[in-house]
Amino acid sequence: MRIPGTILAFVLCVSPAFASPGATDAELLAAAEQAFTDGTKLRDDSTKARPAFAQAANGYDELWRRGHHNPDLALNRANAHRLAGNLPAAIVALNGALAVTPWNRPLQVALEDARSAVAYPLTGDLAAQCRPPATVGIATRMSQVEAWLVAGVLWLLACGGVTRFAMTRRPAWFLAVGACGVALAVLGGFWWHDSREREQAERHPLVVLASDVVLRRGNAETYPARVESRLPRGVELRKLAERGGWVQVRLAGGVVGWVPGTAVVRG
Repeated sequence: MRIPGTILAFVLCVSPAFASPGATDAELLAAAEQAFTDGTKLRDDSTKARPAFAQAANGYDELWRRGHHNPDLALNRANAHRLAGNLPAAIVALNGALAVTPWNRPLQVALEDARSAVAYPLTGDLAAQCRPPATVGIATRMSQVEAWLVAGVLWLLACGGVTRFAMTRRPAWFLAVGACGVALAVLGGFWWHDSREREQAERHPLVVLASDVVLRRGNAETYPARVESRLPRGVELRKLAERGGWVQVRLAGGVVGWVPGTAVVRG
């Protein structure tokens, strides 16, 4: 689903201005929306439609680079890339958006749908190595504001329980305070775990394979394959290092190898 341009236009108007030697943000949005509309009209002819969708995707990409990191723009960006036939770029766009708003359910659904279009191996060790695990954590369920509100309510309940226990000396109030304390500790533990995961992701940025490629043991074609089968287009990897035009990557299952730098789409 594409978000209407009027909604995005409002978001861009209230966002901070960004200096640019070229088109303004509003002009760029209008051009991207028009290109997307043109592509939609030509969807019966994919040869003509895809360039229009690619043009729209380029405009949305530029708006994202300018700092307009909102979920509506991210969905339009990913949809345009996918309709242009660039599934890897769509996966990169959705992952980038979820790094900003990991709790956004429409983005989560769109990423699940995009991943379903990747030709992952059905069986064998490579299937487990390639397929990314489902993302779980408190950050995928609620925003930081919501978490602070929950923590605030638990804190107020705990304070009220302490007060009532001091007044009545009833053990039930003491148990209620303990339960609130445990809930606060669990909530904090989940957020700490998620923050560690985010730090790891920032140290090893995401790249996505733009084409089927052999994962090699070193940074040259002369090195043997790290796994027998080619990695399929659209597989998500974490970049560990880069040397001589090759990128050292880690699969979701932990296997490490090298792929050509030209074979990956970067965020």
